[in-house]
Amino acid sequence: MNKLLTTLAAAFAVSGACPAGQELAGTSWQLRAIQSMDDAQGTTRVNDPAHFTLEFGRDGRAALRLDCNRGAGDYRAVPAGDGSSGTLTFGPIAATRALCPPPHLDERIARDMAQVRSYLLKDGRLYLSLLADGGIYEWAPLRAAADAADKDRLVKPVRFGTGRSSTVIRERIVGRQTIDYQLQAGAGQRMTVSLKGRNGANYFNLLPPDSSDAAMAIGEQIGNRYDGVLSDDGLYTIRVFLMRSAGRRNESSEFTLSIGITGAPLEPVPARVDAVLPGTRYHARATTKCEPLYSKARECEALVVRRGVDGTATVELRWDADRKRRILFVKGEPTAADSAQRLTFRRNERGWRVSFDGEEHFDIPEALVYGG
Repeated sequence: MNKLLTTLAAAFAVSGACPAGQELAGTSWQLRAIQSMDDAQGTTRVNDPAHFTLEFGRDGRAALRLDCNRGAGDYRAVPAGDGSSGTLTFGPIAATRALCPPPHLDERIARDMAQVRSYLLKDGRLYLSLLADGGIYEWAPLRAAADAADKDRLVKPVRFGTGRSSTVIRERIVGRQTIDYQLQAGAGQRMTVSLKGRNGANYFNLLPPDSSDAAMAIGEQIGNRYDGVLSDDGLYTIRVFLMRSAGRRNESSEFTLSIGITGAPLEPVPARVDAVLPGTRYHARATTKCEPLYSKARECEALVVRRGVDGTATVELRWDADRKRRILFVKGEPTAADSAQRLTFRRNERGWRVSFDGEEHFDIPEALVYGG
């Protein structure tokens, strides 16, 4: 057994100091390395730790980012007396199945999580040990990764010239840098975005308001061209970046980014016409059935910003404290959403069942949209 495995095995066997409150529930981690029992294989270092993350929910659910995929599953942790170690097991990990670039660590991680049997918190790192000395996964706090990423993140406001509804930006991006172009837009307006980069690894993602990561459009999947109706009011972010392999090589790209906003926003109905929940922008609130991805939630909080008496409204669904989906209804028909997945819907006697790629489902009551 190599030195690291020997050290960690000893640490599990003895009591050690642990800062107060250092528990798994509510923590988030990024993968730094995978240590093999086979000295010939040694340690696999992770080049892009932020692409492999693990979040321990307070509801006994774990969420994983697995490179270009996402996964989720139950977990059970039983701390030892000192609080810095204990047993840990994961249930089956349900994951998306996109084909990520080599070396396909996403497949390995999803498989190995079923073999995790114990954990150790040591020197600010989390170590997960696999069954039968199968290896050790080393994780670092995700906040540290976010802080590091922020150093390479530039935020730039987008402004159109007087009387204009579009702009063209010409710039250069280098290495791991990301540039967030931000602009205000309203529900019902149409946004167009196109990116032409000299480097084929140059892409953009479109993020809806209040999102730091989840995208409503992924340039790599749509040929770096987006044309769609916006579902809500707020600050939208067009994130320009190089794919991580190009970023690691410190490549660069000169690019042209074209952005346009057309149409008038659908203004909310005034409070004097329709009731508004005190202290919020929402006209009404309800609880509805839902089946969001990577969650055990089967009920969601549903809030609405009504934009007309004809069934035009933005419905916001919330679950698991910080997850949300926004759907724009126009004259009683679901029209747009802040999701990169295809929207479909079915009318029923109670309202609508709105689905995304047939995998995520939300039941929307008619009374929520129309009022009454």
